[in-house]
Amino acid sequence: MEKGISEPRILVVADDFTGANDAGVSLALAGHKVDVAFETPYRGDASAWVINSDSRAMNPEQAAKKITTLMGNIRLAQKTPLIIKKIDSTLRGNIGAEIDALMNACGVKGAIVAPAYPLAGRTTVGGECRVNGVLLTETEFASDPKTPVKHDRVTDIIQMQTAIPCCPVTVSDLGHFAREHPCIGVVDAQTDSDLDHIVEAVMQAEQPLLLVGSAGICDAIARRLSVTPPRRVLAIMGSMSEIAQRQIATLNTHPRTTRIHVDVDTILAGDIHRYETRIVQALSQGEHCLVHTCADSVARHNIDTLCQRWQLDRAALGEKICQCLGELTRQVLLRTTPDALYLSGGDVAMATASALGASGFRITGNVAQCVPYGHFLGGVWSRPVMTKAGGFGDETTLRQVLNFIEERMSE
Repeated sequence: MEKGISEPRILVVADDFTGANDAGVSLALAGHKVDVAFETPYRGDASAWVINSDSRAMNPEQAAKKITTLMGNIRLAQKTPLIIKKIDSTLRGNIGAEIDALMNACGVKGAIVAPAYPLAGRTTVGGECRVNGVLLTETEFASDPKTPVKHDRVTDIIQMQTAIPCCPVTVSDLGHFAREHPCIGVVDAQTDSDLDHIVEAVMQAEQPLLLVGSAGICDAIARRLSVTPPRRVLAIMGSMSEIAQRQIATLNTHPRTTRIHVDVDTILAGDIHRYETRIVQALSQGEHCLVHTCADSVARHNIDTLCQRWQLDRAALGEKICQCLGELTRQVLLRTTPDALYLSGGDVAMATASALGASGFRITGNVAQCVPYGHFLGGVWSRPVMTKAGGFGDETTLRQVLNFIEERMSE
């Protein structure tokens, strides 16, 4: 493929083809044009290049030589791109040898290794690699037929193939890392937020560092270097069901979600503007915004107290709360435009439809098994709307909704 030489903004070196694709997909979803190259020199117009060395099953010497050769054929005359060494999240392959070779090829003295991929259950805790909480050597990857893994500790695996010192480090160490002598640092990570902090620290370090990680670190790079505005959902969670609360709690580790608890007494008193401003601010910053009225499971048992305070029966109280949430949604949408609405609870969905002037709903399909989506007919809101009965779904339903908006709507 020859479209005229360009210099990539991001250069990833992976050790197999599927790993190269895993590294590139999040960058593509973030708006980058991504090419996977099987050899160098390479000509293309992509902003991100993923070089596949196809070296995972080679011996360490062959793998290091392959990396050196590939990098030697890349000529970057202008600004050096961000260079990432993509590794397997279960540490298979020639990790130490390839990090060593790539550090030499790039002329850097420091490398930061963060192999965690929380979305796939792979974490690094106390310098040890775990898969769904289980030590790596106690999983099937320890007996991989081509590249078995013999150690849990990441430093031990790396140190088998390089003489460069390798040690555990923290995020706070990264700003001044490897100033004196070459060194490889291994950083713990259990969440996407941890990986975001690592990427931020590496990119702000005093001197260039080689960033080493799995698809998780590539996802963090994509979040940091997106070239398209992130997709955002405004979720109005009126349901007090236990499963709805668990769906909200599951997003505690989501890297860009703001949760806003709306006090029922406050909105019933007519004061919705304090929440309106916070919601608009979150959406304007590229965050998904989850608006909910139930702080915890205890709130379910306070309905009678609310009824007495506002001199309303349960049905009238519920209707009034839903009307307030519908009006809050309308006010927010007058000021900002998220990419989709998610309405949990049938009464909330109907109240919101009424507040937005909708006369009906056209169904397009479903996001998850229990989440139909489509568009309101008429009214002031024409973008996608997803609805869910309060007690339906499982703990992953809301995450599936956000993934749908972030990925499918970007196609």
